[in-house]
Amino acid sequence: MCFIYAQEDKYIKKGDAYLESKNYALALTQYELAYQQNKEHAYVNFMLAKCYLATSPKEKSLQYAGVAVRKAEKVTPEMLLIYAQALHINHRWDSAIVYYQKSDPGKTNYKYISKCVQECQTGKQLYGNKKAYIITNAGALVNSQESDYLPAVTADLSTLYLTSRRAGSTGGKIDQDGQPFEDIYSCDNVGGAWNKAINIGSPLNTEIHDACIGISEDGQTMFIYKGSNGGDIYTSELKGKKWSTPQPLPFNTEFFESSACLSPDERTLYFVRATNAWSNRDLYMCQRTVGGQWSKPIKLPFNSEFDEDAPYMHPDGKTLYFSSKGHTSMGGYDVFKVTKGVGGTWSKPENMGAPLNTAGDDVYFVISADGKRALYSSNREGGLGKQDIYTIKMPVDAAPPQLSLIKGTVKDALTGKPIEATITVTDNVSKETIAQFHSNSETGQYLLSLPAGNNYALTIEKPGVLFYSENIQLTNGYQEVQQDITLVPATVGNKIVLRNIFFDTGQSTLRSESMIELQKIVQLLKNNPALKVEISGHTDNVGDEKANQLLSENRAKAVVNYLVQQGIASARLVAKGYGSSQPIAPNTTEAGKQRNRRTEFKIM
Repeated sequence: MCFIYAQEDKYIKKGDAYLESKNYALALTQYELAYQQNKEHAYVNFMLAKCYLATSPKEKSLQYAGVAVRKAEKVTPEMLLIYAQALHINHRWDSAIVYYQKSDPGKTNYKYISKCVQECQTGKQLYGNKKAYIITNAGALVNSQESDYLPAVTADLSTLYLTSRRAGSTGGKIDQDGQPFEDIYSCDNVGGAWNKAINIGSPLNTEIHDACIGISEDGQTMFIYKGSNGGDIYTSELKGKKWSTPQPLPFNTEFFESSACLSPDERTLYFVRATNAWSNRDLYMCQRTVGGQWSKPIKLPFNSEFDEDAPYMHPDGKTLYFSSKGHTSMGGYDVFKVTKGVGGTWSKPENMGAPLNTAGDDVYFVISADGKRALYSSNREGGLGKQDIYTIKMPVDAAPPQLSLIKGTVKDALTGKPIEATITVTDNVSKETIAQFHSNSETGQYLLSLPAGNNYALTIEKPGVLFYSENIQLTNGYQEVQQDITLVPATVGNKIVLRNIFFDTGQSTLRSESMIELQKIVQLLKNNPALKVEISGHTDNVGDEKANQLLSENRAKAVVNYLVQQGIASARLVAKGYGSSQPIAPNTTEAGKQRNRRTEFKIM
């Protein structure tokens, strides 16, 4: 018997030493060995409960905390507090409140206990009014037996990036908490399911902590956390199929910076800054200046007095999701959302509700452009590892986002090969350049989102070829547009449709929304002084053919007259009208008729 007690005492001392250094994994191992010697040892049960609350599965803490309280010769306030926390994490709301209050009879910890009681009351309310989320573990191809978190997805959910502390990390080192260093992994969406996560390798992964903390919606820019200088944010660009060497952002400090998210127009960056990696986390934002530099970061107005983390701006450009331990959290981090209004004001944070949120940490929420599918990290019970990535099917009654998601491939007409081109988005009404992107240099792929309610000109350009234009308008709801683009050389006989030249019905006076496209033509002609072009007008087959012929001629002349006014020699320009004689789509549908009502630019 004495030998058993000696063994038990040895395990306890080792467990205490590991716990002191915050190596919970090794502490758990020692306490569990001690537990096998005496399963009713109050101190051992108490320490096991503490370790599980600090790691996962946190729910397992309850069975040990209860034994500790029942078997202790003298129940301490800390034991009651740990028991209350274990009840809390297991959603035993009412019992948790009772033991929180019992743990602080002298009200010396009143502020903390009051917060915990409020969290339990919030949890009871939210779980009494559950939403129709369908939450599923992302599975063994994505998750491991260790910690997997920080899902980052392209707007169309074609690629998932995640951070993992699984075995086989770059450098093979083990951190002081007993886990491997962080590495970045990626998965592709194949037929609606994620394939096996693979280590993304060099130059993104190194021997220190490397975490993917954000991805641009087109997947061309990655934000990376590196565990140096207190924790800094780096960026890497996808050049073809290879990632560039990560570069630090200029606003990094000696403090902790992490969890970055880029707005759809790539002009605003949201991120987390804290005095250290464990507490005092707040959300910040900075904006890209005209010269491409980042402005001084400012703190967002809806930060609470507790930790905030994981900002994610939806492709609609106005709905920001984040996790918080404050506001109306039911315990740990809960996922909230706010909406950006006119003038940059923000709505009050709204808890996303149960069962998406739990009493544990629910964090790194990201959602698809169509608003139907999401992912996040959670350490909820039943996972494959210490922290897992989960997929979420959003409630079917959720209002659809108001945006257009446009994606496709840009190719060269001569070679048929994908090419890199500049994609500019302009508001035709305000004349403001909204954003500028590039198609991937190797795949030619591009992806962008545009909020509803505006009239946009989408222009794709590359030196030596004719620009391509598209008009995007969405008044309500969500639409996904597949737009593959072929750029033709600026040689005789080639032509393009000018989709952002506008006239009122039956009229030939240019509307002001046409100015962006008209200036593109002016610049093209000035850059290529030898070009002679035909501007042609076309109509659908509705109405009198003679009237349509005259209307198409007058519209072509209106464009030519504008170009002459801008300094283009009239000898280089020919205006022709073709009426309805050259349709490019059937006139049997409204969409077909709209395509036929067009202005074209042809090199002579």
